[in-house]
Order: sequence, then structure tokens, then C-alpha cells
Amino acid sequence: MLGMGSRLDLEALSSSSSLQVDPKWTPSHLRLLYLLSRFAQYPKSTDEEEKWLRSLPLQVMVFEAIVHGLLSFDYSPVCTGIVKDGQSRRLWLNVSHDARAAIDDLREHELVQALKTCSEDFQPSTAFQVTEKGMKLLLTLLPTRDKERLDEFLASPGETNTTVSVSVQSPRVLTSSVTSPSGLVLVDNALLRITYDPDKGHFRIRRGDGSVYISRVTDIEEVSYVSSPYLPSCLMKNGTANFSSNAWQVDKCRKAAANVGSSSIQDADLSFAIVLENVRLMVGEWIPFGPNQIVLLNDRLGALERCQGGLFTSELDEDPTSTSLSIPSGLTKIAIVDFEFDSFTNFEADIYQPIDDGIIQIESFGMHLNGDGSIMYGMEIDATMDRSADFLCVDHLARLLVDVDLDSSKIINDLLSPHQRALMDMLFMGDARSRNKFALLTASGISPKLPARAYLDRGEKENELKQVLGELHSVHDIGLDDKLLVGHDGMLLAGPNANKHEPLLVAHLALLSRELVVRFFFKRTFILGDVLARARNYMTSYEMNPEAMDDMRDKVSRCAHDLVLLEEILELLRESLHDLALTIPPRPTPANDDSTGGGAALYDHLQLRKTHKDLELRCKDLAKLLRGFRAKLKQVQSQNGTMAKTMLEGLVLGVERNVGVLAEATRANQRSLTGSFDVLLFLFAGILAFEVMDRITDGHLLGADEATAPSLQWIKDMIVENFIDYPALWFVMDCTWLIIVVVILRAGIRIAYRRLARTQRMVFADSPRRINVAAVEQFIRTPIDEVASPVPGAVPATRGLCTRHRNRVIESRKASVRGSIRVVKVLWREPANPPKCQTWMEFFVRVRQNWEQFIAPPVRTQLTYDATNGFLIDVIIHAGLATNCIEVHEQLVRQMESAGCFDEHFTPPTVTKPENSAPNSPARHWFLPRTLPRWNAPVHPTQET
Repeated sequence: MLGMGSRLDLEALSSSSSLQVDPKWTPSHLRLLYLLSRFAQYPKSTDEEEKWLRSLPLQVMVFEAIVHGLLSFDYSPVCTGIVKDGQSRRLWLNVSHDARAAIDDLREHELVQALKTCSEDFQPSTAFQVTEKGMKLLLTLLPTRDKERLDEFLASPGETNTTVSVSVQSPRVLTSSVTSPSGLVLVDNALLRITYDPDKGHFRIRRGDGSVYISRVTDIEEVSYVSSPYLPSCLMKNGTANFSSNAWQVDKCRKAAANVGSSSIQDADLSFAIVLENVRLMVGEWIPFGPNQIVLLNDRLGALERCQGGLFTSELDEDPTSTSLSIPSGLTKIAIVDFEFDSFTNFEADIYQPIDDGIIQIESFGMHLNGDGSIMYGMEIDATMDRSADFLCVDHLARLLVDVDLDSSKIINDLLSPHQRALMDMLFMGDARSRNKFALLTASGISPKLPARAYLDRGEKENELKQVLGELHSVHDIGLDDKLLVGHDGMLLAGPNANKHEPLLVAHLALLSRELVVRFFFKRTFILGDVLARARNYMTSYEMNPEAMDDMRDKVSRCAHDLVLLEEILELLRESLHDLALTIPPRPTPANDDSTGGGAALYDHLQLRKTHKDLELRCKDLAKLLRGFRAKLKQVQSQNGTMAKTMLEGLVLGVERNVGVLAEATRANQRSLTGSFDVLLFLFAGILAFEVMDRITDGHLLGADEATAPSLQWIKDMIVENFIDYPALWFVMDCTWLIIVVVILRAGIRIAYRRLARTQRMVFADSPRRINVAAVEQFIRTPIDEVASPVPGAVPATRGLCTRHRNRVIESRKASVRGSIRVVKVLWREPANPPKCQTWMEFFVRVRQNWEQFIAPPVRTQLTYDATNGFLIDVIIHAGLATNCIEVHEQLVRQMESAGCFDEHFTPPTVTKPENSAPNSPARHWFLPRTLPRWNAPVHPTQET
């Protein structure tokens, strides 16, 4: 934005064409235009950027200018949305509708132009800029004294101008040391900097000299008032309302208004353009409800008890067993007036909340909670400040509506279930307390009494009505005396017959309450769709920012949760609209107590049936959107799975690369070790060969003579004459002998390696077979060649010490517990059975066919069984390639059958140990498991010896 130093030189425009002066421009119009020109002017050349001033910081500066006496505008509380980190938060600000109207006047005359934008959460926003025509108007009409006062205000907005006649409260000035740089920056240039602190909920204004102070634009002014509970008789069960009245306390309000400081309104020149008589206020909203929720609520309120109602709070009792309970201040007192246990309930509600000294606020609600979700808060205004019920100012009512909106949210929040509060927080993104409600006001009279179109004067009357109704979009005359004014946030029916049309007004309020929910529901779907779109875009390029993956997955998970809640809310809303169609009253006729025809005219203007049909169509469109979002969510979840699979594949590929590097390093190391082994093998073979040769050819043979060994003299002569006498021949013979030894050793090592490496593994796991666990344990202990007799009481034959038996060497045994089931795995090793040959010819034939069968590795068998239920789970046989695993398995099964392992009623014989048996005794060499830390440990972990 353009700073003060870069402002347009007004003197340069003096030579331009003359500007026709419009007499309607007031000093406030010109000051507002100059205030805007200091921040947003049209660019002087095409090289400059467009500078605009947003509406929100403009309203903050307008409020400060009003309270400093620079602008003669009124202001009132307005609920405004502020976007921070992609989420909007609604808060009440003192906004001037007169200033908004002045901006519209300037726009109509092309002195100011507006730019429409959209925030991150799809909330519309507006920015303004002064045109060249507006700068010319300022040069012609704005006095120099006004420019100086405005420049002084912008330079020191926290200092009160000595020329201001009004009494302004001193602002909350902060030093630079206590200010926080964090916050949402709304305006930042050489003049001043406006930031919003979302944690504390206030605006900071930093001047050019560095000082900072807090604006009071968020301080909603309190007024004293007295109200009584009210609900239309058409909402009562018997058609009559029996509510209490607080009219007798009006004198308290008047006495409080007479005291100094009873009002926090800072605008001393508060003017009243519209006055209402005998105002009744109804505020409506829709909350997800159902018959079961109403039954639960009536039960909680004690509708069937002797003492109904009481004090309620939404705070949870985290320690119900303690003696005392401490909760924050602010309770709600409920007194039931009328109810149907499974349909609706009507009651009075009083707020017990501390207020400022000197302020009297007697606030009582009449509340109607229907099972279809319709919630209505009603009150009758008895007095505001020093004004009685027959003279109520709209400015006071605007400030009263703030309390009604906030306190009604607190009341219903104390009565909702946790699930309903979760639905509301999700729908309004954690800001359910400041949600919009539709206000319906009825008054017995309005002053000044004018035709309905006369209230749209674009001046004081319309601006005051905007404070309670929002932007007016339709006004109608109902008969001769009644006026219907419809705005964006409320509706006013003023006239002597206003209270005669309560059924139509209640039906219209119920429809517009649902319309507010549909409106915000639609915005909420845009936010949901934006999150899904961002998640989809992120998953297509997650490699650029892998650290944000967990956060994005959390957002997708929240989207799935929010989508489920949105579908639930929409289903309840559509059912509510379907039920509401049956309760919309018909068009009144003169014969049915409508002699003036006002009811029929009101029915025609409200267009209840059309509004209901439009809402049903919009809900149908929302259902289509949710179905589309459900499909998008599935796509995102599918992309998430694909992304996870891709990441896993990348991780596995990286692991494979690392393992490949390690394998290559291992192979290189193995090759190095193999070379070293070959060298060592060659050295060992050489030493062995030469040692054998020396042993043969040393003095024992070649050194023999006739005296010692005359019979070997011929061998010596032959070796010496045929080999040693020839040069280098004996060395060649030594080398040849070395090669023969090396070849024999390498062949032996290769045969042994192949014997150990070439194996097969076969699993036999058909269907579980019933076994006798005790017999199986006894079978595992027994040597292979000894088979227990199936006859009970038989004793195995005694072995001789010279008899050779093939033993089972237990390598490992493990027991795992799965719930109440114990699964035992026993692994043993036994030597392979070499083929038996009757003749040498048969032996040589078998060797020529497959010599590896004579050097087959031992057979390793793993037995897995359920020791709890007695089932054989599987048998795994690991043997050499020459071994027939099927035959081994069949032989094992036969041995187990002969040992009674598959007979449930078989009792294994008791084996008596010799007294001299010991772990190292040769008599016990047939059973010595490697993994046993002590002698005679059982095979099964739970077996007792």
C-alpha cells in the first residue's frame, strides 16, 4: 500500500479539468475518502502495483476516527469473520453502517472502486481504492484543517485530539517490549500497522514512532435492559403461555441508567432515527436433533419429576468421588413450562453471569426445543436504559441482540449432548458459539410511521434498521398499519396486528433458521473439498516434501471423520424439512379471522412454500456434493495406499541395493578368503607331499646299504640310476607328487561341500491328526532301531554294548503359547540310510549311477504338534538330494504307529534308568540333546519327570 511519503501530489491536480461539486458530500464523506486515499490510490503509472485497502482494517480505522470525533457516524456491533491460517473466526466488532453507506455513495459516483476477493476458507471479502476522480474531489472540497487533523490522527491514533469535544477513554497503550510480532497483519505501511491477535482476540495498531496500542473496536458496549420470557401461543401444547414477567423490575433499569457509567457507549452523539414500541424478539436456529435426543433432554431436565428444572452447566465432573465441586461462573436456570416427552419441550431460562458494575441486565428467555431440530428463543423487551417498552431505540436493541446471541448459544450448549456439540463444532469449525442466528422482531408500533419504501432512504433510517436486520432486501406494506421489513439477518413486523400472525412468523423463522444452516453447510463443503484437493496434489509430488506426509494423512483422516458427520447432519436436516412441510400453515382467508387481509398479504410476501421447496432442492444438491466428496475421499485414500506402496517399494529397493552392496562386499571378502585358503591349502599339500616323500626317500630308504638292508639294495640302485642321476628329474617327480596330493585334497573338499550343500526340504502338513502326546514324547526319546511294543506292559529288549544303533540327536525344541494352546516344535538329526549291496558288482554299479547316495548328509526332521489338544500339525524333513523324503516320512509314520503315537488310549511303557546312568555315560549316548542345560530335561516344556 502507498505510504504517506508516496501520496499523490494534490497540487499536481490543480491544473486538471474542473470537477462538478455535488452538494450531497458531507464533511464525513470527504474525510472518509481522504482517510482511504492515504492507503489505497490508483497507480500513477503502469509500472506500479495496484494498492487496495481491505474492508476490515478500514472499519477499524473508521471506529477509531468516530470515537476521536473525526467522523460523525453511528456504529453498532456486527458479527464479522476473520480468516487466520485457513480458518475463519467470527467475532463481534463495532462497525459503522453509516460509513458503509458512505462508501457505497462514493462508489456510485465512481470516486471509489471496489475489488471482490475470496479468502482461504471461501469467505467473500472486499477491498477499496480511491480513483483519480476521487483525488480531484479531495483537492477541490476537503479543507486543509481536516487534512491536518486526519494526518495527525494517522500519525498518533492513540492520542486524543485536543480539539475533540467528546470524552474519549484512554486507549490501552503498550510498549514495544510487550508486543508480540505474531498475528494477522491487516495493514502495513509507513503510516501505521494494524494486526489482529487471534489468541487474545483484539487488534493492535502500531504508529510510525513505534508505539503500540490496542483498539477498542472489539469491546462491545453494554447497555442495561430488562426482558421477560416469551413464546408464541402456537408453540404451546394447550395454546396458552404461562411465563413469568419481569416488568416490575423496570425501575431498576431506569435507576441504573441515571447513574454515571451505567453505559459503555463511547459515542456521545448517539442519535435515534427509528423508535419501536412493545418489542417482542424471537431468535431461531436449527440444531441436529431427534426424538431420542428430546427424550434424553426431557429426562435430564426432570420433566416427570416433582421438582423440574434446576441449574445446568456443560462442564464435566472429572472427579465425581470428591467432596466439593468447582466450576467457572455462568450457570443456566431452567424452569419447565410445557412439554411432550418425545416431541418438544418449552421452558424458561435465566442466565446467571457476572456483569460490570452499574449495568443492570435482567435476561430471561422462553425456549422451545422441537424434535425436528427447531430451536426458538423468545423474550419481550420491557426496558432498555432509561427507555420504557413503548419507546425502544434501535441502537440499544442492536447491543441487546449481541447478548441474546451469545447467551442463547451458552444456554443451548449447556443442554446439548456431547455428540451434538461435536456436530456443531465440526460444522462451524470450532466457532459454534458465534454462529449466526435469525432474529425476528415484532412491534406494536414504529416511529416515524412511513410507507415501507420510505425506510429505504439510504440514510439514517435504513442504516439504523441494518443494525438489527442486516442488509435490507425487501420491504412491504401489510394492510394499512403494518410494515414488513426483511433483511439478511433478521425481519421486523411492526404494526398493531403484528402479533396476530404468529403461526406464519414461526413457520418463516423455522425455514430461515434451516436456510442459515444450509448456507454454512455449503461453505463447509468447499473447505472439505479444498483439503481433499490439496491432499491429492500433495500425493502426486510427495517426494518434494516427505516430512509433511504425516500431517497430510491426519488431514485426510479428519476429512473422513468430518464427511461422516456432515452426512449425518444432512440426513437429519432433510428429515426435518420433510416433517416441516406438514406444519406450514395454509394461506389465511377473510373468513378465518383475517378481516383486514393482512394475513393473506403476509403469507404471499413470505412465500413459505417456495422457500421450503428451494431448501429441499438445495439439500438435494448438498447430497450430490457429499457423494462426490465421498468418491474423492476414496480416490485420495487409494492414492494414499498407492503412495505408501510406492514408498515401501522404494524402501525395499533401497534395502536391496544396500544388501547388494553388502553381498558384493561379502563375495569379495569370500573370494579373498578363498584365495587365502587355496594358498594355505597349497602350502599344506606341499608340506604333506614333501613330508611323505622325505619319509619314503630319506635315510630309511635311499640311505639303506647292503649291511643294513641288503634286500633293498636293488631299489636304491634303481632309483639312483633311473631318477637321481638325471639332472632335475627328481625335482619334477617331487612336483608331480605335489600336484597329485593337491588334486586329491581339493576333490575331497569339493565332495564334502556338495554333500552338505545339496539338500532338499519337504513339508508334510495335510490335515491335523490326533496323537498321543505322551507316546510321542516317549518315541522321540527312543533310538531309531528300537520301536516300543504296542502291547501294554512290554519292555524293550536290552541292548548289548557292542550293538550299534542309529540315534536321534535332538538339536532344538521350542514351545510357543497361542492363547491357551501350546505348540511344540522338536528338531532332531539322524544319519541317512546308505544303500545296502549284496555283491561288489552291485556296489560298483550303484557308485557309477550315483555315488552321492553313499555320502548323503544326515536327515533332519522337525515335528510340530499341539500339546494341549493332541494334534500333529506338520512334519518337515530336510535331507540330501539323493534321499527319498517321502520314504523317510512313511517310515517315520510307521514307526510312530508302532510306538502307539496315533492311539489315544495307548499308555507308553515306563523306562527304568540304570542307577549308574549319567550324562556322560556310554550307556546314555543314544540320547543327549545339544540344547539341554541339564541331564534328563523333558522334550516337552511342560512334561514332568
